[in-house]
Amino acid sequence: MKTKWYFFFLTTIAISALLYAFLGIRGDKPTEVGVLMIGENRYEKFTGLEAGLKDLGYSAKEVHFTVKNAHDDEELIDKQIDQLLEEDPDLIVTLGGIETLRLKEKMDEANIEIPVVFAGLAAPKELGLIKDYKSPGGLFTGINNYHASISGKRLEMLTSLVPAISRVHVIYDSKIDVSKLSLEETRHAASELGVAIAPCDASKQCLDTLWKSVGEGEAILVLPSFRIESLTEEIVKLTEEKKIPAMGLYDFEAEKGLLASYGSSFYSQGYQASRFVSLILQGNKPGELPVELPDGIRFVVNQQTKDALGVAINQDLLHIAELIHPEVQGGRER
Repeated sequence: MKTKWYFFFLTTIAISALLYAFLGIRGDKPTEVGVLMIGENRYEKFTGLEAGLKDLGYSAKEVHFTVKNAHDDEELIDKQIDQLLEEDPDLIVTLGGIETLRLKEKMDEANIEIPVVFAGLAAPKELGLIKDYKSPGGLFTGINNYHASISGKRLEMLTSLVPAISRVHVIYDSKIDVSKLSLEETRHAASELGVAIAPCDASKQCLDTLWKSVGEGEAILVLPSFRIESLTEEIVKLTEEKKIPAMGLYDFEAEKGLLASYGSSFYSQGYQASRFVSLILQGNKPGELPVELPDGIRFVVNQQTKDALGVAINQDLLHIAELIHPEVQGGRER
């Protein structure tokens, strides 16, 4: 009889251990997830991440976030990365390129191994973050937002949307590798399209020059960079006063007043990244999880800006756009 109960006890312990490992139960202690963002604009990614994990069945008791927001301060993001690594979270989610690259550099230097999910950045293989898109290897995986690769398409859509455009001022960031890659894609597309472009390195001097030089029949194309994201309101003011069309990457840029945007939204990138977080929390290794392209690309046109510009618009292209009316509490129509 004692032998029977002994084996029953051992079986119960074994099953409990398996359930413990499978469900990721760690008593009352939640899984610690660090989140790195360079600036407030990327908070929508975090909102999407939270929503995605909630939809996947995770509660606040199971996952605790430590969010580091550098408010567009590069020196601060470095300090915050050091702080986060000292806290030793179970997993880190990065909300953009500069956050991911700086984190990898510091992890490599200190030989730290923590799984990392990047919630949207361009060209991760070209930047050396992963070995291959299907089998990333190492500690990093996530969403390739494809923004560098579609820079040429963005130029094509801008000049097709407003056929009267004679020259496009391309705002890029020479300090950001992805922005430089995007500029090369844009140059190639401009050559094929026969479109004149004028690159402008992101800075106050760049905007000052545009205020003085941009004129009728010209337009602005924005390339990836957190610095350019932080200049969105100034670029919007410029385009409104000069009455020139501009194309951005993200829906929030169109919502703030640019004529159009073409790319995956911050929210959707964060939401999509939640699946990677869930898989890693279930025991999967990041290096074995293929990097994904965005679940969707949005072509957004601000109807209020379109009407204010008073320029001829390609109606065929307009029909496939998502029209937004930011003045009506974010209302949208197809």
